[in-house]
Amino acid sequence: MELSQIQEEIMKRHTGPAFGFVKLRLGIPRDKNMVAEIALKWTQLLRTGALGVKFMGIDLGTIMFNVEDGHKVLELKEFILSQDEAYEIKIGDKVYRRAGDPPIEVVAEKFRQSKKNEEHVKEEL
Repeated sequence: MELSQIQEEIMKRHTGPAFGFVKLRLGIPRDKNMVAEIALKWTQLLRTGALGVKFMGIDLGTIMFNVEDGHKVLELKEFILSQDEAYEIKIGDKVYRRAGDPPIEVVAEKFRQSKKNEEHVKEEL
């Protein structure tokens, strides 16, 4: 059995509360109200699905969550990754993202470089 399979089995048997963070997609302008609306929408959607999860906006790119029943972590992970606003989810020291997506650090660096290039072009004009 590989390490990732062992970790997955351990997560299935996690019984207590768990918390983690969701990184939102980069490059989309948001204000604190938009982040709060996303957190509220996800909380209400999961409440109707009988998952006791509370989401809270931390900053313009991060939402923290608290799940009361650790057994539901895998369902929560699938839900979050199905949402357009979410880029990756971190539970404990494990980071999950959609298959084929690069780490958020790589995306952030590309985003910074493209902004630098745009500023450089504007200076030339």
